[in-house]
Amino acid sequence: VRLAYRFCWNVDDAEDAVQDALLLASQKRSQLADRQKLWAWVRSIVVRQCHEIRRRVSRDGKAVSTVAENARSSVGESVEPEQAGRWEFKELVRRLIATLPERQQTAIVLRHLEEMEYRQVAEIMGISESTARVQVRNAREALRRMISERHPRSEEHTSELQSH
Repeated sequence: VRLAYRFCWNVDDAEDAVQDALLLASQKRSQLADRQKLWAWVRSIVVRQCHEIRRRVSRDGKAVSTVAENARSSVGESVEPEQAGRWEFKELVRRLIATLPERQQTAIVLRHLEEMEYRQVAEIMGISESTARVQVRNAREALRRMISERHPRSEEHTSELQSH
């Protein structure tokens, strides 16, 4: 569910994606050639289900998530301005990740939010490790570019993206 949440940014959608993925995996278990790769296979199905849910939500014209409202309501006046700025930057990055092409989005979420090794990212995405590295690099570059173009005041935070 945690992995699905990183793509959906909504607990209900994440739980739906996991449930749908497990049902689909159960129905298609005969397609799993190597039992050693069970979790990578299931994770890849979860990621695909998350992308499908996001497409469906987007088509329906609904909000992608309610994280922003929940976080804003929990950010009280006692929060330091620096902490609020950091939260705003994280929210900005989350929204910008959602605009990336699916392959880049998947690669950067798995690598940096889920902290997986490139080998694991490649396995889940069904690509080579070098392609996974390229996808992550391209996603980081795209994020840096979007942040600097749209939100030049956030430049002090872009060093966080460069450090990876």
